[in-house]
Amino acid sequence: MSVAVLKQKIGFVKLEKLSPLEVRQQLLALKGIGNWTADIYLMFCLQAKDIFPIGDVAVVTTMRELTTATTKEEILTHAEQWQPLRSLATYFLWHYYLKKRNRAALI
Repeated sequence: MSVAVLKQKIGFVKLEKLSPLEVRQQLLALKGIGNWTADIYLMFCLQAKDIFPIGDVAVVTTMRELTTATTKEEILTHAEQWQPLRSLATYFLWHYYLKKRNRAALI
């Protein structure tokens, strides 16, 4: 990623002006960047409101603990009800995961 920034193959200021789908496409085109990294960048850096990081272990684990969903497909289907605020739901899931395991809060 740092090489792409230095070679100006990607610009963070330009990403701010793109849709989440376009940002995802730009990021995934870079070697070493996967869906989880794109999701987290969209949520934390660009503050996208409707991102659900299905590749996040804590999110998947918590969904399995709190719902009857067991597969990733079932989890995604369940999460659809939280549109257009799936990022907010994700923050709650992370908080639950950490609290249950007596770990430090995100904030």
